[in-house]
Amino acid sequence: MASQKGGSKGSNSSSGSEASDSLGDIALPEIHGRDLKGRVSQDDQYPFAGGGNSNIYRGKSTRSNGRKIRVAIKMIRISDDGSGQLEDIMRRLKREVDVWARLRHENVLPFIGVCDDIAPWPVLISPFYKFGHVGTYLRKNPSTDRLRLVRGVAAGLQYLHSHDIVHGDLKVHNVLVDKRGVPCICDFGISKILNRLGFTTASVGTAPYMAPELFFVVDGAPQEGTSSPSTTKSSDVYSFALLVLEIMTSEPPKGRPTRPIVTTKILTELQPKRADYDKNKISNEIWNILKRCWEFEPQLRAGISEALRELNSVASPTLGYSFSEDVDEGEVEEQTEGVLERFLRAGPGL
Repeated sequence: MASQKGGSKGSNSSSGSEASDSLGDIALPEIHGRDLKGRVSQDDQYPFAGGGNSNIYRGKSTRSNGRKIRVAIKMIRISDDGSGQLEDIMRRLKREVDVWARLRHENVLPFIGVCDDIAPWPVLISPFYKFGHVGTYLRKNPSTDRLRLVRGVAAGLQYLHSHDIVHGDLKVHNVLVDKRGVPCICDFGISKILNRLGFTTASVGTAPYMAPELFFVVDGAPQEGTSSPSTTKSSDVYSFALLVLEIMTSEPPKGRPTRPIVTTKILTELQPKRADYDKNKISNEIWNILKRCWEFEPQLRAGISEALRELNSVASPTLGYSFSEDVDEGEVEEQTEGVLERFLRAGPGL
């Protein structure tokens, strides 16, 4: 999945000049999850964005009617060392792609398909969101309803968890915002695919957003029979609560480690402190919800469905917009197709 987008309802981003390229901002039922061989072209010589395990390029995909849409091309950074792991990882990636292709939720980045003729191995194709991740979007739209964004992220994560998908690396860079101002979670599952096959160094997320159980404690007592830490739904919830702090304040979570290696003392002091956060930006009501998401013991944390339910009960500073905990997939697809039809009527594509 890729990274790009933003814009809120009623914002200036819905100008007429964007009508022709806005098809890249929505799911495309006609090609969703298909083999896109011969239908994707790469615009960038060099990646315009990237993360710990992939590079992202801009491109275009041609639909069956000849119309082109803007797409993000995600190339996973892997190499063939002759050990056979490349074949293993591509088989696992194919299985995961089959799962991703069936996901339909407005708060999860649509997966368009796979293309295997523009790189040495298949690349993942998703809509191009030119406004970028939620942090970039908030810098450009500081007065937007931040609680609405938070609820959207919670709804997307609840949907992934309901399909037994652990994100594993939830952070500001992995939440895009589309031109309607709707947040979309991206990059779920990639790090776990790579890590499970030993293809990269151990990857259990990004240190500032990691749950306590995922850190390596240098002065901790060794425990026999314990395996390497692995991301879970509970660690996703912990990361989500830290992400909420950043969405509400436009500042990274305070006092967080920058590396996944800590001392016992640091580990016991990880929980965010109320005194570090302005009550005008994060109300006590929201803070109390987040506290239950970053409990030290994973089994004591709230589930994401419970957190979403409580967040939906908090009064929004603007419109009282809530996100559904149980999304009808057929309804989402129907709404998506309606949006596509409206854009098609608005004018010619690229």
